[in-house]
Amino acid sequence: MFRTNIEDIEGKPGMYGQGLAHWHGISRALNIHWYHVCVKERLEGRFVSTTELLNDETRLLEVLKLQNEDYVITEIQGFIPPWMTGSKSWRLETLNAVSIGYDRNGVVVCLLETEDGEIYADTHVRSFDPKSLTNVRKIY
Repeated sequence: MFRTNIEDIEGKPGMYGQGLAHWHGISRALNIHWYHVCVKERLEGRFVSTTELLNDETRLLEVLKLQNEDYVITEIQGFIPPWMTGSKSWRLETLNAVSIGYDRNGVVVCLLETEDGEIYADTHVRSFDPKSLTNVRKIY
C-alpha cells in the first residue's frame, strides 16, 4: 500500500472531483513490486492522460476491467525491487504479461514478464522455477 502524510495534501479533499485529493508526495513501506499504469481517459469530450499507481494484482485486475472506449490503458509497467531482479536498485519495466499461480506450498506467486522477455517472480525461494506453478492465471 501507499502512504500519504496529511501535511502533503494540496487544497481540500474533493476540490479536484468527488472523492479525489491531490498529494505532493506519497511513500511506501513495503519492499514489493507495484504497478504504474498509463491511461487515456475521456473527460468532457477529450482524452486526458493519467497514471494509476496500483498496489497489487487485485487492483490491477480491477483497472483492467474498467477498460472501454472512454478509458484506455496504453501501457503497464512494473516497479520492481532489486531482490526480484538481482540488480542494485529498483527498476521500472514495461510489462508484456502478469500471471499468478500457486507454488508447491499453496502460496500465491506473481510472475512479471517484461518487454525484453525477462520473467520475475515475487518469491524469495532461490531455487524457484516458474514452470512449477499450478493453476496459473494470466491477468494481463
